[in-house]
Amino acid sequence: MLQTMRDNAQGMIAKVIVFFIILVFALWGVESIVSLGGGEQPEVSVGDKEISEIEIVRLVEQQKNNLRRQFGEQYNEDLFNEGFLRQSAVEQLINQKVALVQAEKLGLHAATQAIDEQIVAMPAFQLDGKFSKEQFQNILRMNGWTPLSFRADLASDLKVTQARAAFVLSALETPFNVQLQEALNNEERTFRFTEITTEDQKANVELSDEDIVAHYDETKERYRTEEQVAVEYVELKRRSLAETQEVSDEDIQLAYDDYIAAAREDEQRAASHILIEVNDERSDADAAALAADIRQRLDQGEEFSELAKQYSDDIGTKNQGGDLGLNTRGAFVEEFEQALYALQQDEVSQPVKTEFGYHLIRLDAVKADEVDSLESIKDKLIADIQDQKAAAEFAALQQELSNVAFSAENITEVAEMMSLPVAQSALFSRQGGEGIAVNADVRKMAFEDDILLDREVSKLVETAEGALVFAVTQHQPSEIKPLEQVKELVVASLTEKKAAQQAEQLAEAIRSGEQQAEWQQLTVKFSDTSEAPRAVQQKAFELNAGSSELVATPGGYSVVELTSVNNKAWQDMQLSEELVETGRAQQSRADMVSYQSWAKNNVEINRSGS
Repeated sequence: MLQTMRDNAQGMIAKVIVFFIILVFALWGVESIVSLGGGEQPEVSVGDKEISEIEIVRLVEQQKNNLRRQFGEQYNEDLFNEGFLRQSAVEQLINQKVALVQAEKLGLHAATQAIDEQIVAMPAFQLDGKFSKEQFQNILRMNGWTPLSFRADLASDLKVTQARAAFVLSALETPFNVQLQEALNNEERTFRFTEITTEDQKANVELSDEDIVAHYDETKERYRTEEQVAVEYVELKRRSLAETQEVSDEDIQLAYDDYIAAAREDEQRAASHILIEVNDERSDADAAALAADIRQRLDQGEEFSELAKQYSDDIGTKNQGGDLGLNTRGAFVEEFEQALYALQQDEVSQPVKTEFGYHLIRLDAVKADEVDSLESIKDKLIADIQDQKAAAEFAALQQELSNVAFSAENITEVAEMMSLPVAQSALFSRQGGEGIAVNADVRKMAFEDDILLDREVSKLVETAEGALVFAVTQHQPSEIKPLEQVKELVVASLTEKKAAQQAEQLAEAIRSGEQQAEWQQLTVKFSDTSEAPRAVQQKAFELNAGSSELVATPGGYSVVELTSVNNKAWQDMQLSEELVETGRAQQSRADMVSYQSWAKNNVEINRSGS
């Protein structure tokens, strides 16, 4: 069908359709075409909250980044199942939305000032220890946020945090409960155990060829290879195009002037203020008069900090003499900021009216970055200018590459028409690869039917370096490796299985008294660390005195037999402030877990899109 469309793509009707599409793009943008198919449907809904695909993708990428930081050079994306990471992200987002729904039902609110303070204080948005507007915008852009959407997410987090704080701060633990828990914590149990390891039993395992073949047949799906493809591709690179751009001395000077202006924009100012509120007890006229009176007293030589402590209604700063610390542009409301940036150092403003009342503002210090010399950053400026000049040309070439790929018979034809070389990728799977296959869009598209089976040229894929199109040249279907290739693995798996069975049988014989064994005896509290495997010690605190049990452990199987219990009377437990605080913390965590479970059970969760 695609070939038929291409054969007829040169006719008058096709040209009219293309003209119509170009006109729509020019007037209303690509969204006007995409939206005809309906808006993006939410993957999951929680109450009145929706979880979108972009939220899921963003969280999956965050999980991958965390894994990269954790494993460093040893990180291998192939080891982490994409579906598992996605499901984990969906569950995490559901829990977040549940907490938000319940927080809003409690009537909790995130103040604008609190959101602003948290943004400015975030280390990720700081350069050299101070807030950077450019850094803020770049990080949001890389993670798919706009400033408004990020502020909305931050407001949601603050609401949820308030709800959780209510449980932590309101938890109450009675003295009896504290003493009872302490008595249980101090209870001692004496038990004996013996461990039969799988490793010790491997020497006794005998395998026949029939056993090996049968186990291979049962577990052959373990040895299935991933489906893989290799592609040829044509790539348009931004940097290669940028390097051909000419840059004049005038261009460099204009860019340097912009750099200096941006540095001034990031200037920080330390300020103090005295706030006179307008409230039920003070009219606007009274507040203005008081602010004017304080301003006059400052002119007469009275200390700003002392007057702030006496008169300021800003409880967060008055005891510090009104000190607001260092801030960049955008930290304050417009009227306040205009007045602050009009002051000279140590100068005090006239009363400034804002939504909060009347302010007297003093500029305490100005901190600006050192401006690099033109020569020291000239190479960077040239590269930036080249990128800017190449942007329009790159956009046009990118559109041309997309159009050519749509009508071309094969990737070689694309390369010839674009005067670009054809490159070859290594084999890659749906889960990962090298080179261009690091890009998830390339991997996803390469396995679509029209690309994989019909060997069509792909649609345009945007990458960090530019854009590319490709065609599949090699396909290796998923297949089960023959026994000859994986026999060593099959033998190891079957040996492990039979050795574990023998260990379990021997342990059961010891428990029933049919087999003798060497025992180890211990007396411990539940929280103690001992020579016994943790599962064995936990089981000892579940048994009645005189009884025994078989326990699976990481190394094989153990038999545990409880000899005696040394109970502690709760009345003998001494109360202390530290003990009560520990009990309260434990209770608050238990309350929080109970609340989260209740909240999830009382919010409608629709997973139809997941």
